[in-house]
Amino acid sequence: MPHEPQQHRRLAAIMFTDMVGYSALSQKNEALALDLLSEHRDLLRKVFALREGREIEAVGDGFFVEFPSALSGAHCAVDIQRTLHERNASAPKDRRIEVRIGLHLGDVVFQDNRVHGDGVNIAARIEPLAEPGGICISEDVARQIQNKIDLPLRRLGTGDLKNIRTPVDIYRLVLPWERKHLPGSEQLAFSVRHLQMRRTLVGVGGLLVAGGLAGTWAWKRAQKSGLTNNRIAVLPFVSMSASADDEYFVDGMTEELISRLSRVKGMEVIARTSIASYKGTKKRIGEIAGELNVGTVLEGSVRKAGGKVRVTAQLINASTDSQLRAEDYDRELKDIFTVQTDIAQHVTNALAAHLTLVSAVPSPETHAVESKGTGTKDFDAYNAYLKGRFYYNKGTVDDLHKAIPHFENAIRLDGSYALPHAGLADTYANLAGYEGATAALYSKVRSAAQKALQLDESLGEAHTSLGIVKAFYDYDLPGAGEEFRRALALNPNSAMTHDWYSWYLLFFPKSEEAIAVERRAVHLDPLALIISTDLGWVLEHAGRWDEAIAHVRKALELDPGNALLLGALALGYVGKEMYPEALATLQKRIDISGRDVEVLGMLAQAYALSGDTTKALQALEEAKQKAQNQPGQAWYITQAYRALATRDRRYSDAMYKWLDIAYEQHEMGLVFTSSVEWNSFRSDPRLIAFRKKLGLNP
Repeated sequence: MPHEPQQHRRLAAIMFTDMVGYSALSQKNEALALDLLSEHRDLLRKVFALREGREIEAVGDGFFVEFPSALSGAHCAVDIQRTLHERNASAPKDRRIEVRIGLHLGDVVFQDNRVHGDGVNIAARIEPLAEPGGICISEDVARQIQNKIDLPLRRLGTGDLKNIRTPVDIYRLVLPWERKHLPGSEQLAFSVRHLQMRRTLVGVGGLLVAGGLAGTWAWKRAQKSGLTNNRIAVLPFVSMSASADDEYFVDGMTEELISRLSRVKGMEVIARTSIASYKGTKKRIGEIAGELNVGTVLEGSVRKAGGKVRVTAQLINASTDSQLRAEDYDRELKDIFTVQTDIAQHVTNALAAHLTLVSAVPSPETHAVESKGTGTKDFDAYNAYLKGRFYYNKGTVDDLHKAIPHFENAIRLDGSYALPHAGLADTYANLAGYEGATAALYSKVRSAAQKALQLDESLGEAHTSLGIVKAFYDYDLPGAGEEFRRALALNPNSAMTHDWYSWYLLFFPKSEEAIAVERRAVHLDPLALIISTDLGWVLEHAGRWDEAIAHVRKALELDPGNALLLGALALGYVGKEMYPEALATLQKRIDISGRDVEVLGMLAQAYALSGDTTKALQALEEAKQKAQNQPGQAWYITQAYRALATRDRRYSDAMYKWLDIAYEQHEMGLVFTSSVEWNSFRSDPRLIAFRKKLGLNP
């Protein structure tokens, strides 16, 4: 179960290593580069183990390692370079492996599995100063190992390292086979500018970029590769066709690429809902990358003409605004599936060259990109599916209803095509949220999801839809958990699945786990306000009112008039007993969306807990009148009675009556019976019996 991060400080020796020339080689001969990288990792890890080295992280072609002493770190560095020197003596020139090593002893902060602080910063900046096959150390290390290691130290000079306040003396540890090649004296020839120029000559990614990550391994890798991390945004592809009717095709192409890349383990892909806001944008790549916190951007265009299609795709390093890869694909429309696979695989390979996300030999993740495609060879069926997704993604009730016939048409054209069945399941599940959890709608969700999985068990979205049915309609909580976890295993980048799984976890006393999962959803879909709202609710479920209020306020900066966010903010204020602020916020929501049952229930809660029973009952009666013609609203009335019963137990009977109605109507709000708001009823036999009916402990 997730826990609050624990941190402590201690003195530690920190080593950074870097495989020389890897980026340049990966562009020239990717297979050879990955082969040498794998051998390099095996060799270094064996030495780490012998010298008490604790590997903090390995990303791309480098290592971040911690040692209990400067001497053990220095011995390890020497052993590494000796092992590689002996290996390279008999290796062809193009198969040599050389590394740079930087070592520093300093005060560092350990927080769970992360290590950061100036000690890490300094080691990260020392490593690039070493020559290929060399070792550079700080004065602190030199002082600890002098007279304890049988190798000379040569002072290179004092340098002002970027973002380090105090100048650092740098030394070179002279290895036996280097002595005859070294000149009589050396000077420390570096500055920020010199270092940038030298690293740029080595290959891709020599520029120093802090990006708010200084002092961490992520910063170190950004400095080397130009990528802040392995997060990628697939921007909406641009339609270059004459017909406006091709918009759905281009949007579908974008979504298909997001879906394919999301299945690659080790890659974080921003969800479609956050990407959609950039359609037609004039923002620069760097600005978009900053807003989404991504290091890599894929953009492109699609031109359809007759029976042919041209797709242009560019993979861009966001930190340097430079192309990592650019390709044009000219295909017959019937080969569009091949085009999508080609683009997805090229993106994966390009990132692999910098972040080693996949191996040179096709891995299961690579195979997933190649094989899990549309499931049809019928272009008309695929076209119909894209039209369905086009309307589904618009998200309104009217557009959801428009999506259904297109999915059905795709199924009619190819009954063995799994994706439109999954599309129908998604659509009906969303309609259940808008129109009420009726047996008819949930039956359609179940039927479509089961058919999709019968055709392709690997469709994560269909497992998610089935999990929704089992959790919120069947109350089959063990079965629902299996479906959600299976969906996440198949597609770890699905923000939607993380969102639903977090809500499922609220049934149980697992608030911290639910918060962690919901934060992951926000991380994957940072601009989706519905997910940001859900994180607010999940934090409030745990009674973390201050965090909830701060988070929702931040989200409201993107859309100050968002009714859902205003509701979440109001209940955060209620939890903090800030009743005037809660009532003012609810009035803003009423001004935007009117006096619906939900906001009236919230008003009743605020009035009841503030002690104004008269106004609470007035709002409650208005809510009950409106709920007569609106199924699926019983939970809001239950919550109003719960607030009244918290102060006066005479309202408990009405609370349980409406709680039973919410149960019969399969309302999602039932997850909140495990929230802190219900703590005063936790020992009530009626609540215990109700939670047992849900299959839960009291």
